[in-house]
Amino acid sequence: MLTPAQRNRRLILLEFNELCPQLVDRFIDEGALPNFKRLRDASETFITHTNEELLEPWIQWVTVHTGVPFSEHGIKDLDEAEKVTHNTFWDGLAEENVLLMSPMNVKFRRRNQSLFMPDPWAASQIPSAELEPFYNFVRAAVNSHARTDHLDLTVAAKAVRFLAAHGLRLNTLAAALQQLLVEKLGRRDAKWRRATILDRLLWDVFAHFWRGPRRPRVGIFFSNATAHYQHKYWSHYDPSIFSLKPEAAEIETYRNVIRFGYQAHDRLIGKAMALAGAGTAIALCTALSQQPMLDYELRGGKHMFLVKDFAALQTALGIQTAARAEALMAEESWLHFASQADGAAGYRKISSAKTADGRALFKLRGFDGKSFVLGCAVFASEVDAHTTIVNAAGASLPFHKYFLQMDTVTTAKHHPDGLFWIMSGQPSRRATNTGFAETLPLTHVRSKLEQALAFET
Repeated sequence: MLTPAQRNRRLILLEFNELCPQLVDRFIDEGALPNFKRLRDASETFITHTNEELLEPWIQWVTVHTGVPFSEHGIKDLDEAEKVTHNTFWDGLAEENVLLMSPMNVKFRRRNQSLFMPDPWAASQIPSAELEPFYNFVRAAVNSHARTDHLDLTVAAKAVRFLAAHGLRLNTLAAALQQLLVEKLGRRDAKWRRATILDRLLWDVFAHFWRGPRRPRVGIFFSNATAHYQHKYWSHYDPSIFSLKPEAAEIETYRNVIRFGYQAHDRLIGKAMALAGAGTAIALCTALSQQPMLDYELRGGKHMFLVKDFAALQTALGIQTAARAEALMAEESWLHFASQADGAAGYRKISSAKTADGRALFKLRGFDGKSFVLGCAVFASEVDAHTTIVNAAGASLPFHKYFLQMDTVTTAKHHPDGLFWIMSGQPSRRATNTGFAETLPLTHVRSKLEQALAFET
């Protein structure tokens, strides 16, 4: 039987995607992450591990939330939350509210005063009505970042009105305005900082609702900013291990981007610890981590292309009934056809598209009869101004008419280890260890979170 104090315990789960245990340790030792150190020293600390062959955050976060491996939950792509059948750890709560800010691949089932904002790549998931203006802005900002870089002004205006009424701090507003000014002045190294500005906006909204009358018992805050920085700037952070090195001027410009990301997360941890108060547990989980990627150096580096206009490309490839495109991470997108007949025909035409020298134009996966994920399989070092592609009918098409080169090269990949820290908020239960003392299977994170909430399991 739970005591009243146990029944009122709350949990803030910080989901900082793919932070690396060794970098956290290094930056703490350098004195750069005081709040990480505070949290670590007051927590049980673990290195999490997964034995899955497929290492993708949209797979492993489902495991964190449900406690079951990929072999059971079967979720292998972004925007597949509708297929999740297993309960999450917060589903064990009876009537209490939860506050979910952008957790990855979550199917939301609660009908009380809980609040849910899907991850920015989840076109099939519907946010809580109160959060919809902000979610539309976040989704547009994330998915236009590498593509058009233009935001709908109506969407932006609705988000501004929402933020003004839902916790926007003056220092966050000042930082956002400064970012806009720096970009307007043409600073070539400014755009990457948007990810941490977006996190600050998200945190202000999270804190507003956490303090509010709904009194959510579980709050989840997800951030992908540093994961993005590591993928794009690892070769700038440590060029010594790469044979393909960035230019010296680029190294100087971007060498501290990853460190900047960890420090931004350190400030969020400080805010979380100030927000939590007595009786609230704080947990930090990364699901995975990252490591340098040398796999593509023989191909000139993983410098990728995006499709400029899916409707125009599908017409050029001879597809009669075009699919609806939904942007995913990096160069990938979903294509959704209206029927299985259209899907089969579209898949055949797209899979048969080649470069002039006979290589597949696209990498494809996840075909279910009507939908599949695709991304350009050609890298920047493999094309020039005259490169052409060939459609199923044998017609030659100019490559650069349909594809846009991304700004940066991907130089890091996923690693199966991550970190999990849990501070119970109850002094008598806090651990005294200050290092990564144990290895924890990723499937066991759920039970640790339930223990922090004192579930009767």
